Amino acid sequence: MNYSELNQMSIEDLRMLNKRVVEVIKMKRRANSLDVKESLWVGATVKVNHPKLMGKELRVEKINRAKATLSVLNGFGSFNVPLGMIEIVK
Repeated sequence: MNYSELNQMSIEDLRMLNKRVVEVIKMKRRANSLDVKESLWVGATVKVNHPKLMGKELRVEKINRAKATLSVLNGFGSFNVPLGMIEIVK
């Protein structure tokens, strides 16, 4: 779908399209979080896709429903991070 096709749609049609797109995005984020949660375990070494923690390796301390508590390896501090931002280090 290109810009001219979108421009020809009514406001109501655009709202419905937006609603469907948002639903698909949320569904994909939930699926991604579930995949990460199934592969996580306490003690796993992970990385986080966020500028504040870029380049740091973290250890999983606790896994909650939507977030995990991570502590910095060889450093100080712990962070509650959404599961969708966590990547397991192989």
